[in-house]
Amino acid sequence: MEPIIQYAVARDGVNIAMSTLGAGPPVVFLPVLPLSHLQVEWEMPGLREFLERFAEHHQVVRFDARGLGLSDREDSDRSLDAHLLDLEAVVERAGLDRFAIFAASYAGPMAIRYAARNPSRVSRMILWCTHAAYADVVGKLPQQANQQRQAVNQLAAVDQDLYIRTYFHRAVGWTEGDTANRFVEVAKKSIDPDRFFENLANHQAFDAREDLPNVRCPTLVFHRPAFVGSNVDVAKGLAGQIRDARLALVPGESVAPFVGDSETIVEASLAFLAEDQQPASAVDDCAMRTILYTDLEAHTAMIQRLGDVRGREVLRAHERLVRETLREHGGDEVKALGDGVLAAFQSTQQAIRCAIALQRANSAAAPLHGEHLSIRVGINAGEPIAEGDDLYGNAVTVASRLAAFARGGEIVVSRVVRELVSGKGFHFVEGGEAHVAAAESPVQLYKVEWREAVPR
Repeated sequence: MEPIIQYAVARDGVNIAMSTLGAGPPVVFLPVLPLSHLQVEWEMPGLREFLERFAEHHQVVRFDARGLGLSDREDSDRSLDAHLLDLEAVVERAGLDRFAIFAASYAGPMAIRYAARNPSRVSRMILWCTHAAYADVVGKLPQQANQQRQAVNQLAAVDQDLYIRTYFHRAVGWTEGDTANRFVEVAKKSIDPDRFFENLANHQAFDAREDLPNVRCPTLVFHRPAFVGSNVDVAKGLAGQIRDARLALVPGESVAPFVGDSETIVEASLAFLAEDQQPASAVDDCAMRTILYTDLEAHTAMIQRLGDVRGREVLRAHERLVRETLREHGGDEVKALGDGVLAAFQSTQQAIRCAIALQRANSAAAPLHGEHLSIRVGINAGEPIAEGDDLYGNAVTVASRLAAFARGGEIVVSRVVRELVSGKGFHFVEGGEAHVAAAESPVQLYKVEWREAVPR
């Protein structure tokens, strides 16, 4: 899939280069300021694959900010509000009525202000390693990190090339030499190197702190605590001041989301975006779903003790309990498994709430024929394969294995599930790693502390 470059004209006459890719609910990716070049970025290993993963389910809309890349580079208003004119022009040119936004780095204030001023148009927002005002970042940096920042900035007056190279190697990660060099090349083609520092300072002046209380759309705030260019408290501040926001802390040190464990970030983002779409039973075959898998502990031993007839009565009571709980929490039963159930949810939060409600209801239920069995629950999020009324694939297999790793009365979830509901009041404890045949690498387990209060 090769993007086609088109142009939109902002209200102040600036020509803005834009491209679209894929089909489905639209997601507008804001320029990763302080650089932006649609064609050169598309050639970067990792970034192209990152965007194509989103384009499998969404229309991906990108554009070059004014003064950068293929957009007009002549002198023009470079304020935050002027940059919003670029976004407005692109949205109108693409014919978008309602869309999600993905904003990284210095583009965060653009997304925040636009979402605050256009609540009917922004469905969801993903903020990646960003801020409402760079002043908050500077104020939170540890002394050593701030001294490093100042030292790098001083290079701009001595050697612009060395400054740009040092800036990006520090931001992208010292161990990511080739990728950092790619960023350097994009930066040099995005803008005259002699103007890079001036342009960066302009982006650092963006301030959307006053807009945070007016953001109404659900927001996913990603942050890498090891990223030296910011501080986790800045991300926490965003999640705390945006009404319907959640925080997802992910491993890695690079400001680039496609460097490191990018698949976890993609899956978490797609699952978050999918919450705004139609019910799981009506979505496309490869849509994101949150999978809940239950299993009864010691089911076989119970049948042996009670016999088939009375054992089946215990199972029917369990099935009624599960189905009632699924209906109350918007879950779709995919199939009964004899001693458990496979269910799909549009909302990851609802899947966890359902699991908690199920454990509580089962714990409170009276014994039947002297038996009181415990339920093991596994929850995973991903892209199962739909065939008829059934679901298959790695997402389902991992959910079933998570249930197998649980003990009676436990709810075990994957890392992606934990990140999707981060900041929503659920409590987790780490359960170690487990090797799952369906997963490319060991799966990090988290146990839900379901005896705590359920978030509302």
